[in-house]
Amino acid sequence: MSELQFDDVTVRYGVGRAAMTAVDRVSLVVPDGEIVGVVGESGSGKSTLARAAVGLVPLHAGRILLDGAPIPRRGPRQLQMVFQDPYSSLDPRMTIGSSISEVMPSGMTRRARAAETARLLELVHLDPDKADAYPARFSGGQRQRVAIARALAGRPRVLIADEITSALDVLIQGTILNLIRELQAELGLSMLFISHNLAVVRYVASRVAVMHDGRIVEEGTTADVLGDPQDEYTRELLSAIPRPIQYTP
Repeated sequence: MSELQFDDVTVRYGVGRAAMTAVDRVSLVVPDGEIVGVVGESGSGKSTLARAAVGLVPLHAGRILLDGAPIPRRGPRQLQMVFQDPYSSLDPRMTIGSSISEVMPSGMTRRARAAETARLLELVHLDPDKADAYPARFSGGQRQRVAIARALAGRPRVLIADEITSALDVLIQGTILNLIRELQAELGLSMLFISHNLAVVRYVASRVAVMHDGRIVEEGTTADVLGDPQDEYTRELLSAIPRPIQYTP
């Protein structure tokens, strides 16, 4: 895995007076082998930042670097992204095995692709014998596991996860988050983890950046930012986390 760096990145939509700045001069580092969470409300710019990293939206200013160099836009994708909606991220006309294998590096034999597909399905705790099944046979949580396996099949240097648990129910969210932690420990993942939920970010990320109105208003280790927030917006996000109800006899 590798280090991902956002250097004074600005992203704008539209032109002239109608232009809207979605990301405003953001600088952030995803260190090698760490998960960095970016948290904020809808419209804060966090998903735009993720999409800019994989080239889905153009930069207005700034640079995005991988190990200190511009990200190659040709050849194998150095960054892979897992999207929010597990029901639209997989082609319903392709088996899950085909979806996974098509991302693998060129030059692999059919047998090698099949073996790697089986390994990746096992890695995300799915039955390799289901490789010939279509996405319609899987639940939302299972499809998200397939999407993670598909992203890993491209052998990315950094993985980007954009709200990958927000479309799932609470119990399934927990299994996906446990999987992310397991993969990070086993593979040493470098990951940019986008979420609107501070509790989710606290569970998986070693560092966190809080975004508001396109800017990072606070950034540091997860323990520091969430244990002693310095910005009022961060404190507001923390206060919105549901807390267990205390019953007294």
